Amino acid sequence: MKSIKYENKTIAYTVSKAKVKNIYISIQNGEVVIKAPWYATSTQIQSIVEEKREWIMRKLSEYNSSPRKAKEYEDGERFQILGESYFLNIYYKDTNTANLNVENGKIEVILPLAYADQDNSEQIKKMIDKMYYMLAEKEVEHAMEKTRKMVGLAPEEYRIKKTKSVWGSCSSNKKITINQDLMMYSRKALEYVVLHEICHLRYMNHSKKFWAMVEYYMPDYKDAEKELKR
Repeated sequence: MKSIKYENKTIAYTVSKAKVKNIYISIQNGEVVIKAPWYATSTQIQSIVEEKREWIMRKLSEYNSSPRKAKEYEDGERFQILGESYFLNIYYKDTNTANLNVENGKIEVILPLAYADQDNSEQIKKMIDKMYYMLAEKEVEHAMEKTRKMVGLAPEEYRIKKTKSVWGSCSSNKKITINQDLMMYSRKALEYVVLHEICHLRYMNHSKKFWAMVEYYMPDYKDAEKELKR
């Protein structure tokens, strides 16, 4: 792993050689990854990183404040639900079952006392993922119905799925998929993604007509895009 200094901070990065023509910089799970041609020298790569260090620091800062930042599932950790912050509180009680409650700005996870001396992060992760999915079932249905009435279009069917790379998708057979991680963001962001995919039922591209349609029904859609890019 290589590194450079910037304003008393160290930027560590890894280099991956690939069949590409240029040097690319990306932030992946909070880490700086450089993809470079096989013939690029360490000096050339270092020079590019130096040139882009301000951009890199800005993107790292955005990642660290993002609702989708990788979680440790530890007591006191912050999670986002519909754009609002909630703090994870983990309790151990004399019970046989694990439970999760959301109230008063807290996500309360109650685990049996027998679990107190072990690593429960994976189980807590599953419980929180289930929480997001159950919330998505209700919120996505509401957003779909609201958009259907507004636009006059509806998919053949839709599903909710946890994905890494897209917020939503629309297939050629008019089936829409919505990412359950949208439950971390505001209802406005969710409604934008639903509208975006429903507009694809008419235009299976990102043409001017497509964006004109999106803007017609949501003139401030770029605000939602900015939120989702965090």
